[in-house]
Amino acid sequence: MMKRFVPVTLALAAGAIGLATPAAAQQAEELRVSARKPYTHKQSGLRLPTTLAGAPRIKTLKIGEHLLDVSASYESPDRAELLSLYVYRQASGAVPVWFDRARWAIENRPDVYGQPVAAVGAPSFVPPGQQTASGLIAAYTLNKTPYRSTGVAILPFGQWLVKLRYSSKTLESASLATAMRKALAELEWPREVAPAPAASPVADCPTPLVLSGEAKPAPANGAAALMAAFMGLAMRADTKKQDVPAPQPAVTWCRDATTLKGGGVYRPDAATDRYLIALSDAGRGIFVQPDAANALLAKSKPAEPSWSVAYIDLDVITNYVAQDRLPPPAQVVEDIVRGPVNSRVSTWGENRSIDISPRAFSESAGKAE
Repeated sequence: MMKRFVPVTLALAAGAIGLATPAAAQQAEELRVSARKPYTHKQSGLRLPTTLAGAPRIKTLKIGEHLLDVSASYESPDRAELLSLYVYRQASGAVPVWFDRARWAIENRPDVYGQPVAAVGAPSFVPPGQQTASGLIAAYTLNKTPYRSTGVAILPFGQWLVKLRYSSKTLESASLATAMRKALAELEWPREVAPAPAASPVADCPTPLVLSGEAKPAPANGAAALMAAFMGLAMRADTKKQDVPAPQPAVTWCRDATTLKGGGVYRPDAATDRYLIALSDAGRGIFVQPDAANALLAKSKPAEPSWSVAYIDLDVITNYVAQDRLPPPAQVVEDIVRGPVNSRVSTWGENRSIDISPRAFSESAGKAE
């Protein structure tokens, strides 16, 4: 049983809790850390060394609060080797999803990387201290930038994801993949690392989403909106080192054919009635699915179907107005997440809170101002 203080507040105005949207950019802030000592990420327990692959650490950054997204940059004195290490909370999706987004960022930047050619080799690998091939890695030969090769690796670490980006002016792509594994082994991992499932790259979804035109706001259901907010609290938020999220059913993610400017669309177990819009490649996403809270509250007769839309940040879940059908992904990013909010739920820390908008209880919920 959860033993946390969960204050529930009613926002005075609908806009009072709708200001933080996925479109709001978060600025990176430099952390003041000693250049002579390893930096310990206190939330996960991972220690980032002063040098990595022989390159000194030159900068350490954080994005947002609570140190849920930190990074460290390493660069050799001759600038031939550049490494960036990221540690962020696994709030949505899984390793294959975020690995796919990281690869996309390399393969679709002709202005930066030209036409990168992937090295031949198995993408799965066993991370340091683990027993299964739960990490994914890719290396590329470059033909445009000053660098000869670049690569990315992502692995799970309890309730965290660790990502390494490595670009080299000296190594060819196959050698870079080996160097990346060695660099990860240089990190100061705890003696025992929580087990993680094996990972493999995502494949294309075999069938399309079942769409029936643009969605409209579903009738207001205050009880369902409140329950949806409390369901968000089920997300584990313990701050103990190496704490692992509550066990979840195994999910295989596939890549939907939909293309978006702001991210990729992924579906759990090839489902045709739900999807995750993975924003960038750092754990944030918008999850759209049949409204479980509405179905749970149905009494004598089945509830009218509705779909929930939730933006999952690393420390907050923002629930938007429920929709009467599965909305096309473009409608979600261009319209729904720019509109009314039902609730915001904090998912990190000992004391968590829920903010509920009066809109959630109003018959006019979701309608244009």
